[in-house]
Amino acid sequence: MKTFFAIGLLFIGLISFGQTNFKWDVVIDSLDNNKSELYSKSKTFIEEARKSVNDVIQNDDKDGGVIFVKGLNFQSLRYKASDHRWRFSYSIKFLMKDYECRIIIDDVLCTSAKVGSYNWPKMPVADSYPESKGIRITGVNKVRYTTIMDSLKGELQFVVNSYVSSLKKP
Repeated sequence: MKTFFAIGLLFIGLISFGQTNFKWDVVIDSLDNNKSELYSKSKTFIEEARKSVNDVIQNDDKDGGVIFVKGLNFQSLRYKASDHRWRFSYSIKFLMKDYECRIIIDDVLCTSAKVGSYNWPKMPVADSYPESKGIRITGVNKVRYTTIMDSLKGELQFVVNSYVSSLKKP
């Protein structure tokens, strides 16, 4: 999906794209808006994506063209008649200047893991399963770990895709 997204946007000529090991760094250039307009579009995107903007915005500097947001993502998996739930935190930086924006998603961490009412190992966030003592470190086998990480990665990629789409709207 990452490749398809990148090829599509490069075909249009609007974006340079990068995502590695749960860090996204995407520059959207050749936009028709100045810094102030891009700031307003970014702020609107955050407001539409979040119920309470004041709870997630950590830094908001219109003159500097910077908005820093904290985000949460919840993943769940049901197996062995139990609900397994993980909470992941991450940060998003929106950087604006005339005719160009940048979105950076990083610092993705598992902050909580539970099975029913029991605490569970907080899994490391990575593209690959830790082969040495993997089940002891993650609390799940390789297939389940990969399923959770793929879902998390897909949801964070969706944030990037949605932001890029929102900037293209008139």
